Amino acid sequence: MARPQDTLAADSRRATLAVVQIHAYGFNHTAIGSILDPRFLEPMTWRGSGFLIRIAKKDGYVLTNAHVVRNAASLQVMSLMTSEEMFPAELVSMVSTLEPDIALIKLTDAALDHFRGLCDGKIPFLEFGDSENVQRGTDVKAIGYPFGMMEPNMSGGAISNFIAGDLDNSERLVTDAAINPGNSGGPAIVPGGHAIGINTSVVIDADNIGFITPIEWARILVPQMLANPDARLADIGGMFQPNSEANARHLGLSHVDGVITMRAHHGGMLERAGLQHLDVVVGVDGYAIDRFGTLVRDKQKRRRNIYDALRHIPVGKKVRIDYMRGGKLKRSQTEAIPAPIIDVASQPIVHKRRFIEFYGLILQDLSLEIASALSALSGVDYLSGVEGRPSTEPKLVVTFVMPGSPADDLFFAPGNVITHVNGDRVRGAESFVKKVKTRTRDSNVVVRTQLGGIGVFHMDKAARAKLYVQAPPMQTEDAATG
Repeated sequence: MARPQDTLAADSRRATLAVVQIHAYGFNHTAIGSILDPRFLEPMTWRGSGFLIRIAKKDGYVLTNAHVVRNAASLQVMSLMTSEEMFPAELVSMVSTLEPDIALIKLTDAALDHFRGLCDGKIPFLEFGDSENVQRGTDVKAIGYPFGMMEPNMSGGAISNFIAGDLDNSERLVTDAAINPGNSGGPAIVPGGHAIGINTSVVIDADNIGFITPIEWARILVPQMLANPDARLADIGGMFQPNSEANARHLGLSHVDGVITMRAHHGGMLERAGLQHLDVVVGVDGYAIDRFGTLVRDKQKRRRNIYDALRHIPVGKKVRIDYMRGGKLKRSQTEAIPAPIIDVASQPIVHKRRFIEFYGLILQDLSLEIASALSALSGVDYLSGVEGRPSTEPKLVVTFVMPGSPADDLFFAPGNVITHVNGDRVRGAESFVKKVKTRTRDSNVVVRTQLGGIGVFHMDKAARAKLYVQAPPMQTEDAATG
């Protein structure tokens, strides 16, 4: 019989000392009004969870979900060890795309000294467990601060399944332990008291399915996070289709192995490795790939596909890719890099959104958030009507028109794509400003839209000089009292 101090419950009680509640003040990145007119941001407050870790023998680091801190202007941390004392923290780095959903924050130096004093000089922290070899049925405790509770909550269950990654999503663990709003960012604890993951999300309308971000992703990303405020996993940079006997024969293969390259994305890892359309990838870093894109390895290990296999290689490391072309085996070595931008990009980070004010127009480079907001306004899919997709070239879009302004009198409307200034092609916000500023032959600026409409604006030299690409007003002076 296990001794009481050896039970998962006892391990988890000790772990709660390293679990913190995160208080965030920031801005609502999903507010349609703020998306279309970034001059007016919608402030909000929220809470999440996190847990203290030690990096290179240094205390004060907190691991959490990126969605907990992604648009925060101010962060504070509260711990069971220090009553209701609040400690300011700073963002170190995050994966802003939420794939995987990981962020690293750190107590400020002054806060760390005060925190250490209240902990009698010894700050608790959690060690990383082995999320690579965890099995279905392994008992787990999800710890966090759901619904703003003032003390950490502990829910129990098991690792019930694994969700393999795909082109857009990274691998996750599945649990039937309860994960609720506010629990996000807390640790998933297994026997021994180690964290094998970060509590991340639930399936709406499901009572017993929650997702845990494997701690292995944090193990891979933390070194990068210490040097880069926006971290990324490596990405294969391409699309594949399963192989078949008929396709294998057509491609000159003697065996139905590997996956067929449908597309090597421009600037991506596959293209850098020299692969082309219809090359058949049969191995990655020494692992064979079957015709469905799954690594051929020990059956006791859980299934892993080619997308996750590449994500497990740290950015900057060398990667070996084996492939078939014309019936011959070829081998290429390249460097692991993040995914390239191949289409309309997402920009969920409020302070990175940029805009231009121009005679009553708000102009922004098209993002998925802007497309979604414009679709909500019109009731139709905005992107389906934008010509020239997919494209890595930024598209400058009218997102707001001030009523009664010169632009309104010229019948500009939200959703118009700006393509030319005085006959010169425009490629995004910076390009627009440059074209306007360098056009000095006359005082008229003729702006043309994708649909062929035009607007003539009278603009003197002084007005041209004042034109620039702006950042949203972050109102950080309000954050301290939020």
